[in-house]
Amino acid sequence: MERVEETLRRAIADVLLVGGLRDPRLQGVTFSVTGVKVDADLTLARVFVDILSQGADEAAVLAGLRAAAAAVRHELREKVQMRRLPTLRFERDTSIHQGLQVERILAEIRDQDAGRTPDKDGA
Repeated sequence: MERVEETLRRAIADVLLVGGLRDPRLQGVTFSVTGVKVDADLTLARVFVDILSQGADEAAVLAGLRAAAAAVRHELREKVQMRRLPTLRFERDTSIHQGLQVERILAEIRDQDAGRTPDKDGA
């Protein structure tokens, strides 16, 4: 399954990069396909994207990608040899943002611990 997901991720990224989507919501926006998760029956592929452009309207970008899903799937037919291509569903990848939040919280905890002085007992 991992091989199918990685193949789809690369092919979708290629289609989005070269495909020249004309949706105005996607013009001038930089995003990355970070992963693909395919259902066991290969009917649905959740495509995770990270929107890299600062100040981009994330909801509009996702709406544009969702509107282009059928066209992207059509382009995939020429690039990926599968009996049946799954339906594409674009979703925002929040794992990078969540990881940065965890790092920030850990840094705050380290700073707080560094500011504490041990009492007489060493505790």
